[in-house]
Amino acid sequence: MSAPRESARDLVATLAAKHLNLGHRELRPGEDLWNLGMTSLTCMGLMLEIEDALDVELPADRLNAETFASVDGIVAAVESVQLGVPGEETRART
Repeated sequence: MSAPRESARDLVATLAAKHLNLGHRELRPGEDLWNLGMTSLTCMGLMLEIEDALDVELPADRLNAETFASVDGIVAAVESVQLGVPGEETRART
């Protein structure tokens, strides 16, 4: 019997803590990642690892400071992609 699949929220929180070098400190879902040391370079590495781990590709309109301000923001973007909700960029082309 395999272990239960880690939720997207848990995975994002774990990866964010890793990229921010927070050790085993747990992130609160709405905690401001930029105030914890997020930089554009950190954000890029986090985004790439999340996309690989969850097999998603975040559209360009979701790659911004607001999306990556918190675990909740990142999870909302990931879930909208997984559910097939079009982003602003996609809606503009249709």
